[in-house]
Amino acid sequence: MAESSKRRRISTTKGKPKYSSSSWSDLPTELLELILKKLSFVDIIPFKAVCSSWRSAAAQLQSQYHSIQITPWLMLPNDQEDDYTSRCFLNLAENKVYKFENAFEFEGLGNDPWCVGSSHGWLVILDDEANPLVFNPFSRVQIELPLFPNEFNPIMIQFSRKKLITKAVLLADPSRCKNFVVVVIYGFPSRLAFCKHGDTTWTYLSDTADQVYRDIICHNNQLYALDDNLSVKVWDFQGPSPNEIMTIPPLTLLKDVDSSRKFSRDICVSTQIYLVKTSSELLFIERFIRKSFKELSTEDGTQTVVCSYSTKMFYVFKLNLREQRWEKLESLNDQVLFLGGNQSISFSGLDVFNRCKPNSIYFTDDKWNDEYDTEFSYGGHDVGLFNLDDQSITHFFDSDLEKIDQPPLWITPNPW
Repeated sequence: MAESSKRRRISTTKGKPKYSSSSWSDLPTELLELILKKLSFVDIIPFKAVCSSWRSAAAQLQSQYHSIQITPWLMLPNDQEDDYTSRCFLNLAENKVYKFENAFEFEGLGNDPWCVGSSHGWLVILDDEANPLVFNPFSRVQIELPLFPNEFNPIMIQFSRKKLITKAVLLADPSRCKNFVVVVIYGFPSRLAFCKHGDTTWTYLSDTADQVYRDIICHNNQLYALDDNLSVKVWDFQGPSPNEIMTIPPLTLLKDVDSSRKFSRDICVSTQIYLVKTSSELLFIERFIRKSFKELSTEDGTQTVVCSYSTKMFYVFKLNLREQRWEKLESLNDQVLFLGGNQSISFSGLDVFNRCKPNSIYFTDDKWNDEYDTEFSYGGHDVGLFNLDDQSITHFFDSDLEKIDQPPLWITPNPW
């Protein structure tokens, strides 16, 4: 592009120079791209807001941006009690918290949106009336999804909307793929349902009504689903309709893989299970969470006993596809995992060097289905880092609130 012949016009108001907006919009695209390559994610957002030509220049670098491994951020609760629209995000790479004003401010969302999933930098959200949508809190783009069937009782909607959907994932980034698919673990029992962008209804993925699913992930346009029996089913979504391409039966019980499972015999311990896809392995993660009881003072001065909980251990298994069995791993080597209400994420330590500890699991609190039952329940604090080298747990976030509603959630920043 030829260099503009216009000169920068400067006027003065109260002693301060005022620059013409047209001069900024006429900067050559090549120069804007050089500037963009020097910017951090946080700076890209206001860069895009300057004018249409800057936004267009940023869009041209979108594919390069997505090829960079970006450490997930932790979406935190509001730091002010009456602020319903702002959100804070902890950037682990910088150990710094960013506050995005009015990130959740748009018509119809309400004051208590509930996130049921995080994929590709987008959130799957239920508004106050349990209406679902896909939302990017950084670009503030929202996409409506079909309404769910009438399982939501209007009288119990605040209770049921936090329990009816266990997890939601996107099979593609909506900013790069207009035909993206959303899959949810939905209903009682927990079945699989999906919708493609533009659908008007949800479709059940499995015909087996009594099969209970515990976790889902996507990889290369395929969905991996883990059920209660530790079997894994895989669907391919590249065609006009999903096609089940693989079922991995649970040929090995975990107690046969690891006889030292001391936590499994503790009646105060519950488990969460996850699937994770690394560059070369399919992993199964078992998380042990111990319950305890504590007294809490109520507003009228009385005492009530609430159930608190904290993570004590993780076990990691990899799938031996040839023998169709889970094999215990003692180390993740240079891998770093991010688990919680988000789609599980795996990074190589080489990709996140000096930002995250390798051979570790970063986890958030995702027990809202079990613990978010009463007004005085405790929850949202079970956030930390589990290191497989010494099996230690380090907590890097805390709050004065007894109940953090909604709990912190991992999200990979996406400015588009």
